[in-house]
Amino acid sequence: MRLGPGSGARAALAAASIAAAGCASLIGSDVPPPTFFVWRDAAHVAPAPRVSPHRLLVAPTTTAAFYDSQRIVFSREAGTRATYQFAAWTERPGKQFDVLLLERLERRNAFAQVAGTTSGVRGDLLLAAAILDLYHDDTQPPGVARLRVSVELTDRASRALLARRTFVAEVPVKAGNAEAAVAAFDAALARLLDDLLPWVEGEAAKVGTG
Repeated sequence: MRLGPGSGARAALAAASIAAAGCASLIGSDVPPPTFFVWRDAAHVAPAPRVSPHRLLVAPTTTAAFYDSQRIVFSREAGTRATYQFAAWTERPGKQFDVLLLERLERRNAFAQVAGTTSGVRGDLLLAAAILDLYHDDTQPPGVARLRVSVELTDRASRALLARRTFVAEVPVKAGNAEAAVAAFDAALARLLDDLLPWVEGEAAKVGTG
């Protein structure tokens, strides 16, 4: 039987595709499923010594582009970033930071009212945060979990910037893997919020209620 022009090439391509699919299925059988980690606040929170009359709104957290995904980031050489292949966050860090920050503020109970800007609640002060760094620095194993967050507090009525500060938390990682890195990220978040909330309360105390 005579084959038409290009038939041989098409047959070879089809055979190669079948072979590749077979190899992929064999390889895939040995690939572990990804593990999804929940970013948590590891702190035990005591109520604030006094309650401010201010109503605080919290804006959605922004995140530096490379960290704005469910991928867990690490660095094994200075000036580089990579992601764990079989580990990820259950939520993007910015979204989870919003949840944990609001939960911490509610437990702290330092303001007359606390809510997100998307809730429709009115407030007189606005807190906005941006995650600048969130990665496992493994340049000197087992490394350090690094978290850096920039925060701004503004007056809602006048739109005046009241205060701005960058908070940094660094916690040693006990082993060179994603699970140990996540445990250190939990501790880093707790440490950062331990510093952030009293700062917000102090800055809010400087503002009159009008």
